Amino acid sequence: MIRKLQKMWKTAAVSTKEQRGHDVSLAVAALMVEVMRMDGHLHEAERSSMMVALEKRFDLSETEIHALIEQASAEVDKALDLHQFTSIVVKGFSTQERIVILTELWAVAMADGIVDPYEEQIIRRMADLLGIHHTQFIEAKLSAELQF
Repeated sequence: MIRKLQKMWKTAAVSTKEQRGHDVSLAVAALMVEVMRMDGHLHEAERSSMMVALEKRFDLSETEIHALIEQASAEVDKALDLHQFTSIVVKGFSTQERIVILTELWAVAMADGIVDPYEEQIIRRMADLLGIHHTQFIEAKLSAELQF
């Protein structure tokens, strides 16, 4: 009986760790999808920027990225607020890593050449929920601008 319990705990621990990794990637992708959709136009440049960022951050294949974006889009459609995504990111990443994610969110918004005021507003709200100070918010924006 003890062996059965140990096996169950080990299995639960492994699946929880894998699930946690999936939850974090889904949360980051959902935030990117939200930024991409905010201006009311789905530009291919924004989607490409999002795919590159997700590939670098999570080391995913193109097929996995497409599936993740589709799942993230579905989750964003069902979501009532951003907190369900940002809270996972806060738990999964250090402050410095969250600033890099914010830079990636800015890059998605800037990819089409125009940062819509609604995009800036949602990124500002995300920064607050991610626990990022205003100076770091501005630094992330400037860093993203240097990429273009």
